[in-house]
Amino acid sequence: MFVPRIDEFLADHDFSASYETRVNAPGPVVYERLLGLDLSELWLVRLLMTVRSGRRLPDRRVPADLCQRLQGTGFVMLAEDPGEELVVGVAGQFWRPDGGRCLDFTAGDFAGFSRPGYAKVAWHFMLRADSPKSAVLSTETRIKCFGQSALWKFRIYWSLVGPFSGLIRKAMLKQVKTEAESTFKAASQR
Repeated sequence: MFVPRIDEFLADHDFSASYETRVNAPGPVVYERLLGLDLSELWLVRLLMTVRSGRRLPDRRVPADLCQRLQGTGFVMLAEDPGEELVVGVAGQFWRPDGGRCLDFTAGDFAGFSRPGYAKVAWHFMLRADSPKSAVLSTETRIKCFGQSALWKFRIYWSLVGPFSGLIRKAMLKQVKTEAESTFKAASQR
Protein backbone atom coordinates (compact mmCIF):
# COMPACT_ATOMS: atom_id res chain seq x y z
CA MET A 1 0.00 0.00 0.00
CA PHE A 2 1.31 3.44 -0.95
CA VAL A 3 2.09 5.80 1.95
CA PRO A 4 2.83 9.42 1.03
CA ARG A 5 6.12 10.82 2.36
CA ILE A 6 4.29 13.54 4.31
CA ASP A 7 3.10 10.80 6.70
CA GLU A 8 6.73 10.27 7.77
CA PHE A 9 6.90 13.85 8.98
CA LEU A 10 3.44 14.92 10.09
CA ALA A 11 0.90 12.12 10.28
CA ASP A 12 -0.72 13.68 13.37
CA HIS A 13 -1.92 17.20 12.55
CA ASP A 14 -4.49 19.77 13.60
CA PHE A 15 -5.23 21.41 10.24
CA SER A 16 -4.81 20.46 6.60
CA ALA A 17 -5.68 21.58 3.10
CA SER A 18 -5.15 19.82 -0.22
CA TYR A 19 -5.56 20.64 -3.91
CA GLU A 20 -4.79 18.95 -7.21
CA THR A 21 -4.78 19.49 -10.94
CA ARG A 22 -4.48 17.26 -13.99
CA VAL A 23 -1.66 18.28 -16.32
CA ASN A 24 -1.48 17.30 -19.99
CA ALA A 25 2.25 16.71 -19.97
CA PRO A 26 4.47 13.79 -18.91
CA GLY A 27 5.40 13.52 -15.24
CA PRO A 28 9.10 14.43 -15.70
CA VAL A 29 8.14 17.69 -17.45
CA VAL A 30 5.66 18.55 -14.70
CA TYR A 31 8.17 17.82 -11.94
CA GLU A 32 10.83 19.93 -13.63
CA ARG A 33 8.42 22.88 -13.80
CA LEU A 34 7.45 22.35 -10.15
CA LEU A 35 11.09 22.51 -9.05
CA GLY A 36 11.62 25.64 -11.14
CA LEU A 37 8.58 27.48 -9.80
CA ASP A 38 9.42 30.88 -8.34
CA LEU A 39 6.56 31.92 -6.05
CA SER A 40 7.62 35.57 -6.23
CA GLU A 41 6.70 35.57 -9.92
CA LEU A 42 3.04 34.90 -9.11
CA TRP A 43 1.19 38.22 -8.84
CA LEU A 44 -1.19 36.81 -6.23
CA VAL A 45 1.70 35.79 -3.98
CA ARG A 46 3.35 39.18 -4.37
CA LEU A 47 0.09 40.96 -3.57
CA LEU A 48 -0.73 38.86 -0.50
CA MET A 49 2.82 39.03 0.88
CA THR A 50 2.83 42.81 0.36
CA VAL A 51 -0.47 43.12 2.25
CA ARG A 52 0.84 40.88 5.05
CA SER A 53 4.20 42.59 5.48
CA GLY A 54 3.06 46.12 4.72
CA ARG A 55 5.83 46.57 2.17
CA ARG A 56 6.37 45.64 -1.45
CA LEU A 57 8.39 42.50 -2.07
CA PRO A 58 11.73 43.34 -3.70
CA ASP A 59 12.32 42.23 -7.26
CA ARG A 60 15.13 39.71 -7.24
CA ARG A 61 16.47 36.92 -9.33
CA VAL A 62 16.23 33.63 -7.54
CA PRO A 63 18.46 30.60 -8.02
CA ALA A 64 17.06 27.84 -10.21
CA ASP A 65 17.70 25.21 -7.53
CA LEU A 66 14.84 24.78 -5.04
CA CYS A 67 17.12 24.02 -2.08
CA GLN A 68 19.06 27.24 -2.74
CA ARG A 69 15.81 29.22 -2.91
CA LEU A 70 14.75 27.84 0.47
CA GLN A 71 17.95 28.94 2.24
CA GLY A 72 17.38 31.68 4.77
CA THR A 73 13.59 31.48 4.55
CA GLY A 74 12.96 29.06 7.41
CA PHE A 75 11.64 26.48 4.93
CA VAL A 76 13.65 23.26 4.64
CA MET A 77 13.56 20.29 2.28
CA LEU A 78 12.48 17.27 4.33
CA ALA A 79 12.31 14.65 1.58
CA GLU A 80 12.45 14.30 -2.16
CA ASP A 81 11.75 11.32 -4.36
CA PRO A 82 12.74 12.89 -7.68
CA GLY A 83 9.90 12.89 -10.17
CA GLU A 84 7.35 11.74 -7.61
CA GLU A 85 7.22 13.59 -4.30
CA LEU A 86 8.77 16.32 -2.24
CA VAL A 87 8.10 17.50 1.29
CA VAL A 88 9.07 20.92 2.65
CA GLY A 89 8.85 21.88 6.32
CA VAL A 90 8.76 25.08 8.37
CA ALA A 91 8.10 25.99 11.99
CA GLY A 92 7.10 29.23 13.66
CA GLN A 93 4.40 31.45 15.04
CA PHE A 94 2.71 32.12 11.72
CA TRP A 95 0.01 34.31 13.24
CA ARG A 96 2.56 37.02 14.02
CA PRO A 97 2.65 39.94 11.55
CA ASP A 98 6.22 39.07 10.52
CA GLY A 99 5.28 35.43 9.90
CA GLY A 100 7.24 34.29 12.94
CA ARG A 101 9.23 31.64 11.06
CA CYS A 102 12.14 29.92 12.82
CA LEU A 103 14.86 31.03 10.40
CA ASP A 104 17.54 28.81 11.94
CA PHE A 105 15.36 25.72 11.46
CA THR A 106 16.99 22.66 9.82
CA ALA A 107 15.56 19.48 8.33
CA GLY A 108 17.04 17.59 11.27
CA ASP A 109 15.04 19.77 13.69
CA PHE A 110 11.66 18.93 12.16
CA ALA A 111 10.83 15.52 13.66
CA GLY A 112 11.59 16.56 17.24
CA PHE A 113 10.21 20.08 17.05
CA SER A 114 7.41 20.58 19.57
CA ARG A 115 8.12 23.99 21.14
CA PRO A 116 5.08 25.19 23.12
CA GLY A 117 3.47 28.24 21.56
CA TYR A 118 4.62 27.30 18.04
CA ALA A 119 3.38 25.28 15.10
CA LYS A 120 5.09 23.27 12.40
CA VAL A 121 3.99 22.73 8.83
CA ALA A 122 4.70 20.00 6.30
CA TRP A 123 4.01 20.97 2.70
CA HIS A 124 3.78 18.04 0.31
CA PHE A 125 3.78 17.84 -3.47
CA MET A 126 3.02 14.56 -5.21
CA LEU A 127 2.94 13.60 -8.85
CA ARG A 128 0.97 10.61 -10.18
CA ALA A 129 1.29 9.71 -13.83
CA ASP A 130 -2.08 8.71 -15.22
CA SER A 131 -0.74 8.11 -18.74
CA PRO A 132 2.58 8.54 -20.56
CA LYS A 133 1.47 12.06 -21.54
CA SER A 134 -0.38 13.28 -18.44
CA ALA A 135 -0.12 13.44 -14.68
CA VAL A 136 -1.96 14.63 -11.61
CA LEU A 137 -0.06 17.12 -9.45
CA SER A 138 -1.32 17.50 -5.89
CA THR A 139 -0.30 19.53 -2.88
CA GLU A 140 -1.22 19.05 0.75
CA THR A 141 -0.37 21.26 3.71
CA ARG A 142 -0.54 19.89 7.25
CA ILE A 143 -0.15 21.92 10.42
CA LYS A 144 0.53 20.75 13.97
CA CYS A 145 0.21 23.23 16.86
CA PHE A 146 1.95 22.83 20.20
CA GLY A 147 -0.07 23.93 23.23
CA GLN A 148 -3.55 25.38 23.59
CA SER A 149 -2.33 28.94 23.04
CA ALA A 150 -0.75 28.06 19.68
CA LEU A 151 -3.81 26.05 18.67
CA TRP A 152 -6.16 28.92 19.52
CA LYS A 153 -3.99 31.55 17.78
CA PHE A 154 -3.48 29.40 14.70
CA ARG A 155 -7.22 28.62 14.47
CA ILE A 156 -8.01 32.35 14.33
CA TYR A 157 -5.12 32.98 11.91
CA TRP A 158 -6.17 30.09 9.64
CA SER A 159 -9.80 31.24 9.56
CA LEU A 160 -8.55 34.53 8.09
CA VAL A 161 -5.54 33.40 6.05
CA GLY A 162 -6.54 29.86 5.06
CA PRO A 163 -8.70 30.87 2.08
CA PHE A 164 -5.88 33.05 0.71
CA SER A 165 -3.37 30.27 1.32
CA GLY A 166 -5.65 28.06 -0.75
CA LEU A 167 -5.68 30.63 -3.55
CA ILE A 168 -1.88 30.64 -3.54
CA ARG A 169 -1.75 26.83 -3.75
CA LYS A 170 -4.23 26.85 -6.63
CA ALA A 171 -2.25 29.58 -8.42
CA MET A 172 0.92 27.53 -8.01
CA LEU A 173 -0.70 24.43 -9.46
CA LYS A 174 -2.09 26.47 -12.35
CA GLN A 175 1.32 28.00 -13.08
CA VAL A 176 3.06 24.61 -13.07
CA LYS A 177 0.29 23.21 -15.30
CA THR A 178 0.55 26.10 -17.77
CA GLU A 179 4.34 25.95 -17.98
CA ALA A 180 4.50 22.14 -18.22
CA GLU A 181 1.84 21.96 -20.93
CA SER A 182 3.53 24.76 -22.88
CA THR A 183 6.94 23.10 -22.59
CA PHE A 184 5.54 19.73 -23.65
CA LYS A 185 3.60 21.21 -26.57
CA ALA A 186 6.68 23.08 -27.83
CA ALA A 187 8.83 19.94 -27.57
CA SER A 188 6.17 17.87 -29.38
CA GLN A 189 6.08 20.27 -32.31
CA ARG A 190 9.81 20.03 -33.02
